[in-house]
Amino acid sequence: MKDLDDILRARARMQGPLVLATVVAVAGSAYRRPGARMVMGDEGWLAGGVSGGCLEGDIIRKAFFWTASGPRVLRYDSTGDNADEEDALSFALGCNGVVDVLLERWEPGPLDPLAFAAEARKLSRRAVLATVYRGPSHAVGSRLLLRDDGVEASNLSGALKDAVRAAADEALVVGLTWSGPCGGAEVLVEVVDPPTPLVLFGGGFDVAPVVAQAVALGWHVTVVADKAIETLRRRFPRAHAVVSAKAREVPEKVALSARTMAVVMTHSLPQDRELLPRLLPLPLRYLGLLGPRSRTERLLSEMSPAPVPAQLDKLHAPVGLDLGAEGADEVALSIVAELRAVLADREGGKLRYREAPIYASAPPAARRLA
Repeated sequence: MKDLDDILRARARMQGPLVLATVVAVAGSAYRRPGARMVMGDEGWLAGGVSGGCLEGDIIRKAFFWTASGPRVLRYDSTGDNADEEDALSFALGCNGVVDVLLERWEPGPLDPLAFAAEARKLSRRAVLATVYRGPSHAVGSRLLLRDDGVEASNLSGALKDAVRAAADEALVVGLTWSGPCGGAEVLVEVVDPPTPLVLFGGGFDVAPVVAQAVALGWHVTVVADKAIETLRRRFPRAHAVVSAKAREVPEKVALSARTMAVVMTHSLPQDRELLPRLLPLPLRYLGLLGPRSRTERLLSEMSPAPVPAQLDKLHAPVGLDLGAEGADEVALSIVAELRAVLADREGGKLRYREAPIYASAPPAARRLA
C-alpha cells in the first residue's frame, strides 16, 4: 500500500472520471505483486504503478474504453502459454510472467477500497480488502471490506459472501495477502496493515538518513533523544514525531508495541547502558544496536539480571546488513535493509543464491475455501 497516499491525493485533485487498475493475480515472475495499483484520468496517468513500466502505457491508452461497460480483467502474458485465452495479451515482459489486472471506474462510496484502507491505517487498524476478479459476471469487481474491530462493508451475497468472509477473517489473523479460488470465484484477499512503527533512539546527524529512507518506505518514524524538543524538530523535520526523553522516561513517553522496530544509535555508552535494559524485556518486533560487537557484549555483561535467550534473539547487534557501508547514508541503507528483511522474514542474502521464487507465498485459505 505504499502508493495509497499518492493515489488518494491524485483523486482529490481530479474532478473527472477515473479508472483504477489493480494487479489481482500473478503467475511466475513479475515486477509488482497482487495489490499494486495505478489510477488514471481521461488525460492519462496520475499516480501508482502496476509493473516496472511494461504495462502502464497499454493500460493508460485503453483503460476508459475497456471499462465502458463495467469492470474488466486483462491478462498480460509473456510466456506464450495463454495465447488462446480471452483477454490474454502477449507482451514482452522482462519478468517472464503472467499478470492479471482488474480495471474499474473508481468512484467514492462505502465500498471504495482505498478510502477504507486509508481510514483503517489512520486508526492503526488492520484491514482486509477482498475483491472478486473472476467468476460470475455480476460479481466481478464486487468486494468485502473488513477491519479488525469488526467494521465491515460488502456488496456480496449468499455462499460467495460466506466464503469470502471466512477468508477475510483468516487473513486478519494470519496477515497474508493472496489471490486465487474462493467460493466458486477467484478473489484477491489483501491485508493492509498500519504503517510500520520505527523508533530511533539518538539525536546525531546519522539518524537523519535513516529517517529519510524509512519515511520513503511509508513507515511511521519517531525520533527519541535527550535533547530539547525544538532541536529535534529542527534536526529531523521528516520524522512523524520527535520525543525529548531521558532513558528512564522512555516507558512513559514512547509508545512501544509488538509491531515496533527500534534502533538504538545514541553513540553514548552511558545512555545505551540505561536504554538496553529497558528495551530488551519489551515484546518488540526488532531491536537494533549501533556499535561493534565487543561494545554490545560489554553492555550485556553489565546487565542485572542477565538477559534471557528469548530477549537476545531479537537483538540485532551490530545493527544492519553486511554491505561494507561507510558514512551515514550507507550505514542508514544497511540498517533499513535489515529492517525490511526482518519484516519479510528474510535473511537479507543475495537473490542469486535463493532457490525459492523471489515472492514465494502460501495461501492456505485459498486452498481450503476453493
